[in-house]
Amino acid sequence: MSRAPLIAPENGLQAADRCNVVMLEAGLPGDSWTYCVEREQLARRSEWFRAMLTGPFAPPSTDSPPLLQLQHVDKRAFHHFLRYLHDEPVNFISVSTARATLDAAHQYLCPGLAQHAVAYLENHLTPSTVLEIYQGLGLYANDLREGERSDSDRSPNSPTAPPPPGDDAGAIAAVCTDLLLKCLSVIDSNPATVLDQERFEELSVQEVAELVYRDTLNLGSECILFSALDRWAAAECRRQGIEPLPVNKRLVLSDDICFSVRYLLMNDREFVSGPMASGILTNEECVHIVSKILGHPENSKNDSLRSSAAVHPSRLSNTPRIGTYKCDEDCNMLRPGKKERQDNRKNRRKECASQGQRTCARIGNCLIQILACMFD
Repeated sequence: MSRAPLIAPENGLQAADRCNVVMLEAGLPGDSWTYCVEREQLARRSEWFRAMLTGPFAPPSTDSPPLLQLQHVDKRAFHHFLRYLHDEPVNFISVSTARATLDAAHQYLCPGLAQHAVAYLENHLTPSTVLEIYQGLGLYANDLREGERSDSDRSPNSPTAPPPPGDDAGAIAAVCTDLLLKCLSVIDSNPATVLDQERFEELSVQEVAELVYRDTLNLGSECILFSALDRWAAAECRRQGIEPLPVNKRLVLSDDICFSVRYLLMNDREFVSGPMASGILTNEECVHIVSKILGHPENSKNDSLRSSAAVHPSRLSNTPRIGTYKCDEDCNMLRPGKKERQDNRKNRRKECASQGQRTCARIGNCLIQILACMFD
């Protein structure tokens, strides 16, 4: 812990004035910086500190300065905040510090510092930094209407209406909304790079849902999205203290997020080696989806009712996103038709050989059900 009298009392203060001095310790215990400040001087520059240091929650005046711990704010972010209030230059050297400073600016209702941090973050917004900037940003931004969630409706560079004068919270929300739209644009353009990062596993369920529902993700394959969701679900299970088993992964994902993946845009090999092998989908759901991928018609009313019970038709979409999907017919494991039954059996055995024992048993069971439906 270090002490830095950035906003120090002026020399020659009387004893009564020295009672107005407070110590502010910013950061977590053991990793904090401490500042000696004069409460009236700081209160004049910040409405938040005016309430904290001179309002009903202010610490009592004593001969020795009281110590206030600010564990909710990053030490470097608070350092930049004090420098900004003292009209000293604020220079960022990392995205992480600028992002933490944006948090502090929102906490202390400092729109000028928020604009400064956002400008730096926009200039350093890349596929490798976008998730660090995106995480938690939606808490500060305005709610995006459905029409604003797509780049076709609004460009990230489109100006927003300025907030009313004196609306500090509105001013911060406006710049954060613009930054959020730019983050979504970068994610849309580089989903394979972004979804493969470990930081994706740290997002909240709301942030994950915001991304997976987007029609503008430039995905080359829905397998990329499913693999990312599988990793996120395992991490979320561990955060909740439960075993990352398939049934628990399905529970934390929810049906809505689970079926945000457009399985019908996969070929049968991709689906069998990915979603089916993961165990997140039930056997009935796998049978229904594979039959849809293969284009197997429903021959009877009972088949239709059974399929609807497995997966509601509204949950499955074959509408491509903005990305280009490559359909390689030669890589299909299964081909409908009586003449190809023997080939299907050989392909099933080959696929099972590359999977673990439990996965092989699951895939084999599902494929038997598929063939039973196809040739019943």
